[in-house]
Amino acid sequence: MKGQFYQIADITDIDLLKSQLSQYFTLVDEIETRTRFEVLDSFDWRLYRNGWELIHNGHHWEIVDLDTEQMVGTIVLDNDRKKKFCWDFPVSDFSALLYPILEMRALLHVVTIARQTTRLNLCNNDEKIVARLEIESFHGQGDESPVHRCRPVPVRGYQKELKLLQASIDALTFPLAKVSPVFTIIEINGVTPGSYSSKINISLAPALPTAEAVRQIMESLVEVMHLNLPGVRQDIDSEFLHDFRVSVRRSRSLLGQLKGVLDPETTASLQAQLKSMGAITGNVRDLDVYLLEESVYSKLVPEELRPGIVQLFRTLKKKRRYAKDRMIKAMNGEEFSSSMKALDDYISSDPLGASDTPGSTQPIFEIAKTVIYKRYRRIVKKGRKITETTPDEKLHELRIDCKKLRYLLEFFSSLFPKEEMKKLIKQLKQLQENLGAFNDLSVQQEFLVDHLNSIKPQTSQVLLLSAAIGALVARLETAHQHVRSQFLHVFIAFNTPGNQKRFKTLFT
Repeated sequence: MKGQFYQIADITDIDLLKSQLSQYFTLVDEIETRTRFEVLDSFDWRLYRNGWELIHNGHHWEIVDLDTEQMVGTIVLDNDRKKKFCWDFPVSDFSALLYPILEMRALLHVVTIARQTTRLNLCNNDEKIVARLEIESFHGQGDESPVHRCRPVPVRGYQKELKLLQASIDALTFPLAKVSPVFTIIEINGVTPGSYSSKINISLAPALPTAEAVRQIMESLVEVMHLNLPGVRQDIDSEFLHDFRVSVRRSRSLLGQLKGVLDPETTASLQAQLKSMGAITGNVRDLDVYLLEESVYSKLVPEELRPGIVQLFRTLKKKRRYAKDRMIKAMNGEEFSSSMKALDDYISSDPLGASDTPGSTQPIFEIAKTVIYKRYRRIVKKGRKITETTPDEKLHELRIDCKKLRYLLEFFSSLFPKEEMKKLIKQLKQLQENLGAFNDLSVQQEFLVDHLNSIKPQTSQVLLLSAAIGALVARLETAHQHVRSQFLHVFIAFNTPGNQKRFKTLFT
């Protein structure tokens, strides 16, 4: 069982501790070991947020619990081939631990640490080991000062000696080490673990003029765009582009739902820039969504048709490579650069000085209540009209309305009671998941049917591909109908009297 570590501020304190111990023990067998290991995590710190760190040392990989420093999982691999995704690891208990946390995110290098461990065997006058003291020093890659810590290690049958060891440590008033030395070094290097999140996390004052509130929200969204652009350009994983596009959509939704706050010319210009950015990145993201479904699609068709699914995804991967090249070329062009500059110029401007519209100076609290309740009422009105015979397009329209309401609740969450907002978002999310699944299945079927119609049946391989796509479309249609049949139940759960009262109380 891991003992408690104590933080040592300076290497001179180690000498003081040894001097203190020499009053009670004979120090012998000072054993020193040196190791070097790499720490990895995803761009959005998924392992750290789950309370883990992933350590790579040669052929050894370990998942370590940050609180207890106990090993959660380990694997030894014979080859040194780089592991970028969790599916690059062989199927095992180790990969099973990683997959639900990392999902489609790539593993990125965080820091390389050199660790020096010194074990002091503390002896009595009979030269018997009666206690041990472990001292660890961690060095990062830069010129930062190392991080030192120590811990007493008991020897069975020598409780009195352990107390003397503990008293020696207490005499030097070493504080308990509450933070992993690995993450202390990371912070010394100017990085805050867990600092990135694509979620809206901004605190607005209720009396803040609405134009300034919009600027602050846009500043947060544009920052997420900038943070993800390098990962998009390097094509590290699909989530960089996803987070970039979500921030673009949120920005468009914010400007579109708060018309009359900025002057019409500014709103129209920014909307045009954002629309262009969405168009440039849309095709690659669409293909990413399909490619992430490869294992799911394969399981949906009979085994004898799975080679056809392999052919399908081989074609999609090829299309994705061409689409990515076109996207990067466009991102390197003048239009995309101008769009990003226009956003940067806006968030660095004075929105009140640049706009004389009536809504620009109104308190954001009042405006937020109005737009949220208006969007909510629209959803309820449309949702109540949907029956089993309602065209699919009406459900897709409702999905867009729900997404816009979700954005508003996230933008202005800080203005209202936290717990109440969490309840509303949770209820809305369940409705969104139903409508989102319905839309995804519709789009997937349409895409596959279009692809099927473009195939010219000339070879047995093409016939196999056609059969596989046909079987896949049939399974997706079954799922599509099932999701639709659940809509009424999900909508009723959203439109409960309690939820109605909650919206009315908060936003009217």
